[in-house]
Amino acid sequence: MLQDKVILITGATGALGTVVARTFAQTQGRLALTARSEKKLERLAAEIDLPAERTLTVAADITQADGVENLVATIADRFGQVDVLLNIAGGWSGGKSVNETPVEDWDHMLTLNLRAAFLLSRAVLPGMREAGWGRIVHVSSKTAVEPRAKQAAYAASKMGLITLTEVIAAEVKGSGVTANVILPSIIDTPENRKFMPKADPAKWVEPERIAATMQFLCSGDAAAINGARIPIYGAV
Repeated sequence: MLQDKVILITGATGALGTVVARTFAQTQGRLALTARSEKKLERLAAEIDLPAERTLTVAADITQADGVENLVATIADRFGQVDVLLNIAGGWSGGKSVNETPVEDWDHMLTLNLRAAFLLSRAVLPGMREAGWGRIVHVSSKTAVEPRAKQAAYAASKMGLITLTEVIAAEVKGSGVTANVILPSIIDTPENRKFMPKADPAKWVEPERIAATMQFLCSGDAAAINGARIPIYGAV
């Protein structure tokens, strides 16, 4: 299904992104990997060890319109249009009540988790529509639908990402393009283990589970799944 498809993975050098890159390296697709650090991207490319004709690394700031435009243009020059967008890039910020949250923190979460997803989706959708095939998978969070205190900016940005995905799904219905969003709970990463040393990571979500779900959503068997919120909560 993914043979020769161009697969753009954002946040590729993060804990989840690395696992997703490894998983999709096993397909016959062509991987376009992006993150902010070129050195980390080069290390990832060396690790997954795909032939040069199937791998492209591009350091980019996907929160900026020109960064996304340059990213997609670079991919087009090398591979052609983007067929699959796996948008993993994002971040967390919290710990303060609404009245204590600096405007800068609010803006940062909306920019990182929502603006970037909008810019990426806007950039890849025309090519997908023209081709009559495409897959967009965004990564939101359980917190979006079950918000907790002192996470207003994060929860709002991740809920906005769900709404954005659902709007895209409504717009591409019947076109051969699908857009879905994954809602993981706490992901079992080295960073989360360090941040929450007293928690039980056995209850968390393994990155491999998320990667496998993404792979399914890009398969022919998932062609009728569009606009879905897919919870992956583990044992939490």
